[in-house]
Amino acid sequence: MDKAKLIEKLNEAISLELCGVLQYNQYAQVLLGADRRIWQKLFTKSSDESLDHARLFAERVVALGGHPTCEPAAVKQTTDVQEMLANAIAHEKRAVAVYTEALKAAEGNVAYCNLLEDQIEEETRDTEEFQLYLGQVEKTAAGGRAASKAG
Repeated sequence: MDKAKLIEKLNEAISLELCGVLQYNQYAQVLLGADRRIWQKLFTKSSDESLDHARLFAERVVALGGHPTCEPAAVKQTTDVQEMLANAIAHEKRAVAVYTEALKAAEGNVAYCNLLEDQIEEETRDTEEFQLYLGQVEKTAAGGRAASKAG
């Protein structure tokens, strides 16, 4: 196990998770109209999950003898639901990549490898969920455009 590299990658992950807390919370708050009713719970849940992940990996950084970051990655703000979902997909994919890099650094430590593999699986499921939602939104938006052209 490369402890220094693992701490570095976990801190990068914490930064992404802190970004998720802020970004998803912002999305949940700025939604208006029917979008608010449909998407607010999803983004609030995603924000809460990101906070849980940040705390979990901050504890791991401390256990490894490091100092957890408190600096979030850059938050992407928007009021457009399609952009929110696209941003969420990009965010979750980046998290998968960082956790995969951390997994490589944890090689030889079964406990950290299991923890990171579980995290990669969870982030992958989140990515897929957002992709499904974005597909649904794009289909609805395309249907709306077709209907407005017909009318």
